[in-house]
Amino acid sequence: MDLKTKLENRLNLKVILNFKDYKSTYIKIEKNRSQIKIFLHRLFENSPEEINEAIVKYCTERHTDAHRILKTYANEYFSKIDNSHKLDRQKLITCGTCFDLKQIYDNLNIFYFEDKLNLNITWFEKPKYVKFSHFTFGTYNKTLKLIKINKLMDNLNFPFYFINYIVYHEMLHSVCEEKITLNGQRLIHTKEFKRLEQKFAYYKEALAFEKIFLKKGRKYVRS
Repeated sequence: MDLKTKLENRLNLKVILNFKDYKSTYIKIEKNRSQIKIFLHRLFENSPEEINEAIVKYCTERHTDAHRILKTYANEYFSKIDNSHKLDRQKLITCGTCFDLKQIYDNLNIFYFEDKLNLNITWFEKPKYVKFSHFTFGTYNKTLKLIKINKLMDNLNFPFYFINYIVYHEMLHSVCEEKITLNGQRLIHTKEFKRLEQKFAYYKEALAFEKIFLKKGRKYVRS
């Protein structure tokens, strides 16, 4: 029995299934009295029977274990995808006014990772912050193997060691596996991640600078 038929039998409703290569969504449900629309990432298009059963349980019961199974399956899928060849590297900007990200990345790669990482890095700019109520230091995109560092930090108000710390932090995401907890939460900063993070030579100084930064009333996001 296919997934659509299973869902219709359990829900007693007409089911419309949509498979697409969503950027981050892997399952979304829209329901009314006559039908239910289920949007699934294409990774589930030919998924095994136990995953299909988890989809059915989640859609019909919002089953916690089923949610965890789907998250784990999706996480494993995304961790294996490499779309870095799709990057237009000519558009990557690494040399800033004060800091050269490529040089920082290369030095960290040699010192901490035996020069084994093959990642991309660039500055990124966001729309003007409103009183810095939300500040993103850096992000890491696994499928593109791309580190992005906030261009607003390309100034001498940010110590050189802190920029290095943020780049090192994002590099760690490429070597530390994410975990899915029993309640289905995605755990990015695992115990292993935090252990390796503390190996950064200026770890304590970087955290001290963060505290100073936060005292200025600026919330931040460090992915």
